[in-house]
Amino acid sequence: MNLWIYILFCGLFWLTNQVSAQTANCDYKYENHLIQGFKTLNTSYYRCDLDTRQANYNEKLTRIDGQHGTGLSDADVKSIVPYKDNKLRTFSSIFCQKFSNLEVIYLSDAELELIDEDSLSNCKNLDKMTLFGNKIREIPKNLLTQNSNLTYFLISDNQLTTLPENLFLNQKELRNLDLSDNQINVLPGNIFRPLVKLEVLILSKNKLQSINPDWFVNLQNLKWLGLDENQIVEIPSKCFASLKNLEIFWINENRIKSLKSDNFNGLQNLHTLSLYSNDISDLPAGVFTQLTNLQELSLNSNKLTKIHSDSFGVHSQLARVYFQGNKINAIDPKVIDKTSILILNMANNICSQLLTETKSKIKQDLKMCFENYQPRSHHQAQCGKSLKGQGNIIGGTQISSGDFPWIAALMTPKGKYFCGGTLVSSHKVVTAAHCIQEKKTYNRLAAGDLIVLLGAHDLDNSIEIGRVSHAVYKVNVHPDWNTLTQAYDADIAVLVLEKEVTFNEHVQPLCLASSSSKAASISFGAVIGYGKSEDDTKDHENIPKILSTPIHSNSDCLHKYEDLALLSSGRTFCGGSGTGVGVCRGDSGGGLIVTDGSAYYLRGVVSSSLIGGPYGCDVDIYAVFTDVTKFVDWINGIPTDRFAVRRKK
Repeated sequence: MNLWIYILFCGLFWLTNQVSAQTANCDYKYENHLIQGFKTLNTSYYRCDLDTRQANYNEKLTRIDGQHGTGLSDADVKSIVPYKDNKLRTFSSIFCQKFSNLEVIYLSDAELELIDEDSLSNCKNLDKMTLFGNKIREIPKNLLTQNSNLTYFLISDNQLTTLPENLFLNQKELRNLDLSDNQINVLPGNIFRPLVKLEVLILSKNKLQSINPDWFVNLQNLKWLGLDENQIVEIPSKCFASLKNLEIFWINENRIKSLKSDNFNGLQNLHTLSLYSNDISDLPAGVFTQLTNLQELSLNSNKLTKIHSDSFGVHSQLARVYFQGNKINAIDPKVIDKTSILILNMANNICSQLLTETKSKIKQDLKMCFENYQPRSHHQAQCGKSLKGQGNIIGGTQISSGDFPWIAALMTPKGKYFCGGTLVSSHKVVTAAHCIQEKKTYNRLAAGDLIVLLGAHDLDNSIEIGRVSHAVYKVNVHPDWNTLTQAYDADIAVLVLEKEVTFNEHVQPLCLASSSSKAASISFGAVIGYGKSEDDTKDHENIPKILSTPIHSNSDCLHKYEDLALLSSGRTFCGGSGTGVGVCRGDSGGGLIVTDGSAYYLRGVVSSSLIGGPYGCDVDIYAVFTDVTKFVDWINGIPTDRFAVRRKK
């Protein structure tokens, strides 16, 4: 008898463990659950923070537990976000069966391998789905059949090799598709044909060897195409002729050996073309003729020897051309006459190799440089222009040294980073007012408490080329900033540096966006900063990252997130995509930049965001930025000469 009781006990114990091994827990909360100690009143956006740490990784989930807030139920849950270090092998239908009104699924870095074909069939309101950083090898052919409202699908950094032919058959609303950093080597010809509203298509960092012109037939609304870092050897004739609205095109770091004169026909709205790090040896006549709105052309690190003027048309807006790292020994001066070139980089061509040559060869090459090399090259400081060229603008990606040379890091005298900033002149750095105060006492920091680091890329590399530390002469906090209440109006400050900045490849100023400028009306920008990322053991990253972000008006912002009213004023705006990637701790004081095609502008200063989320800041919703256009006169009115500052006292 005792034996049977023992066996029954063991069986129940085993069964209990099997069930619990397939159970996840939800920490249900409002999207905006705490703001400076105030309880939120907004119940319109309700989230499940998913905890799978007790589940068996190899088993499908069979149950999701958790205690709802008062008056709330599964039907109110709009978003799923995993806790850090959670693991889930299979994405199954249990999520959409339990939460049928989901609008956002954010399951990145969860070690997902498998997706069930019916996993999304009950999520008919799904708007955004993010699955980057997993181990997914295959997408079921009918995965998105019931999700006709999907606008954002990100599945980068997985192990995909292709996609099902009819995967996007019902995705008429899809705007943003990111398939980068997979192993895709082939795609069906009609794969993207249903995506008539698609604006962003990123296929970077895959293994594509060829381009199928059929991919682009119906993509008349596409604005951004990334085909960089593949193995493409040839561009078919008139391949992109249907992309009438394309503005940014990356096809750099492939194996392209030659171009055809009609490769870029039809791209009359293109302003950025990146062809660097291929094997291109010649530019045929007429190849760029139709690119009448071209503003930036990167052809560095190819095998070019001569630049002929018949390759170009009349490009009245072409301001930045990069030819460095070729074998160019002659350039037709008429190229300059057809353009508005402000920056022409010819480094590591004939003129840049003189130091390694013999004396007789130097004389010969120097004569050749004077006779053949006649660009209008400007390297003096010009706001909003990088001497390196434009860095890639992709959410959460690291940038290269010198891509955005106006980035400033605010440091303590002991070398600890605490906030970002933006260099806007030879003496001024713009940052947030809340950065210039102690966290506990709210006492304002003195000039001697601050060091401004410019030209730095890796904060941990104290000997890197280009970095320079500047002492602060005077701290100017806007007079409307209230240190005690922190109402987040006028959250802006200007630091006047002790010594004038020396401009070079690593240090350049950023333009200020005025209320009357074109930059003030641009609805898409980017934040660059050292803000907290995946590693929640650190307050910031050592290498800055860039995050592209839509810009929203206050009315749009508050309509979606009422609680942001506590952080907003008539001199702020919101930014963010609501997709799990946003500003966080360490980004404060940094700049939100926009470009009008000719230069970059400081549009906003990172001010505040709601507390919450796995990393201590709620990256799933919008952040608040101080509107720089409302403070340009104040910024410009601050004297930069230290003696002028003394006379005003």
